[in-house]
Amino acid sequence: MTYPTQPAYAPPPIAPQKPARFGALAWTALILGIVGVVGSPVIIFNNLTAIAAFVGLVLGVIALFGTRKILALVGVALCVAAIAFTVLAQQSAVAELDKIVDGSAGTSEVRKPAGETSTWGKRYTWANGLSVDVAEPVACTPGQHAAPSGIVRAVKFKVTITNGTSAAFETALLSLGNDAQFNGQKASKVFDGVGGGCGSTVDNTTVLPGKTYTYEVVYSVGAQPGEMQLVFEPSFNSDKAAFVGQA
Repeated sequence: MTYPTQPAYAPPPIAPQKPARFGALAWTALILGIVGVVGSPVIIFNNLTAIAAFVGLVLGVIALFGTRKILALVGVALCVAAIAFTVLAQQSAVAELDKIVDGSAGTSEVRKPAGETSTWGKRYTWANGLSVDVAEPVACTPGQHAAPSGIVRAVKFKVTITNGTSAAFETALLSLGNDAQFNGQKASKVFDGVGGGCGSTVDNTTVLPGKTYTYEVVYSVGAQPGEMQLVFEPSFNSDKAAFVGQA
């Protein structure tokens, strides 16, 4: 006696998994974002990591249209953060460099001549022995061809440089009164022609050790007397000597 055989039922076919679309791009964006964030505080090197973060940002945006959206979104966020951190780090570095160049950091502070109040007739001596004196200003009358035009009133200063160092000093290294202010505004130097009453005698010259050099410089100031400030600096990033008084 034979029994009927049971029909064999085959398991339903398993649907093949769809490949991840743009998955590699999402992972690449994530890795480049991490590299960019880690390298952002390192000056100069962060230029390269910022470029890598920008590339990762582009790849991450493309990967957002794939199947790894969350991964791509994290990569994009890290890349944006890396670029932002790099910009902030470089701006901070530039600001610090500007402070050094402008003489607002370290020992390059504005220092006054001897005495608590800076006035004309006093002397300031730098650590190397170089010194500068500024005499009381005197009024002068510029000629008709003097520059700048429209001078209301002009004052003349006599400045003496004494070289107390052991080496020759080039006056071209010293800001010969170029940093001048009158009542809180920049004072313009007066250039008078031949025969004018306000001629300046400043010139680039060499002052030997133990010798002095005296020159005159004229500035255009306001009609009424006010506070005049002259600042001198013999070399880059050195102390600044400020002379202040009425003119």
